[in-house]
Amino acid sequence: MNQNVIKAVLILLVMFDHNEYAHQLFPLFLTGFAFHVLGFLALPLLRPAPALDWDYVGKIVCRYYYPFLLIVCAMAALTMVTHTGVSMAAAGRLLLALYSGNNDALKNATQMALLWFLPSLLSLLLLRAFIDARGPALRRICLLVLLAAHLVIGPIAPFIRDYLPLGLLPAVYALPLCYLLVWLNTHCSARLGPLAGVLLTGLVFVAVKAAQMAAGLSQELGFALVSDYRSLPALLLNDLESVCGALMLFQAARLRLPALLAWGGQHTLPVYLIHPFVALVVYRLCEKGLPQVGQGGKFVLSMLATMIISMGLAHGLMRMGWVRRFVFPGDAETLLGRK
Repeated sequence: MNQNVIKAVLILLVMFDHNEYAHQLFPLFLTGFAFHVLGFLALPLLRPAPALDWDYVGKIVCRYYYPFLLIVCAMAALTMVTHTGVSMAAAGRLLLALYSGNNDALKNATQMALLWFLPSLLSLLLLRAFIDARGPALRRICLLVLLAAHLVIGPIAPFIRDYLPLGLLPAVYALPLCYLLVWLNTHCSARLGPLAGVLLTGLVFVAVKAAQMAAGLSQELGFALVSDYRSLPALLLNDLESVCGALMLFQAARLRLPALLAWGGQHTLPVYLIHPFVALVVYRLCEKGLPQVGQGGKFVLSMLATMIISMGLAHGLMRMGWVRRFVFPGDAETLLGRK
């Protein structure tokens, strides 16, 4: 399985989710769309569990929180200058966004709610390392606690999310689904050939997605707007959409696919941070410059432009040593210039 292929497809789905024309053309599909998020969160679980030590903590903090810190501070400063003004209230919103990493706090401070993913991924990785280092009995207890939390996060999130650090609620909600996804992927891969795995998981996903759309269900993992114990059928359908969709992509990565896909998945973190700005510019150019083109045409053009420009910029930037060191260091040794 080529994980770069999976990451390339997932980042394209992220662009699809953030495309204005996609939401106009495919509103029902995108209302409950979440499997791309779960796919990204589950990818690290395909690798052996790391030791939870200071080296590992420092590495993932540099890799995920450090770029988050840079862009949140930069966007918060820009928001203060252009919208809210510099004030103690604006500084307080920035501090809350840096601490909690929750979607609403980030939207208020930076106008970029999508940044929630990075602190939540960090929390999920720390939780996974802690749980997988426990003995079998304690690990089962931890998983039961996660499952119990999964049932109640929806109603309690508005009251506690500002008090919890690093986007913890989406991480807690998603982690049991990530464990399930990886377990299913391992067993499907062991028992089915690549093509059979794709066909089977694809058929299941289509059935689940159709049922979710027919029921009109929605979910927003970043905002913790998720189903809960009060509607178990809705919770089950939404969870199945996330797990089955990501499982289908994981199985598809076993096929022989174009090398270009693997190239597109090499630098998904900078692509993730760059593409919203590219998508906004492309959308405005389409609206002003292509008034006679229909929504479908604008969707295709905007997706292609956002994909090509974002990936091209990301690959170009990552060829610059100072960008790799000071913006996307990966670990403390790189940031300090010891590599």
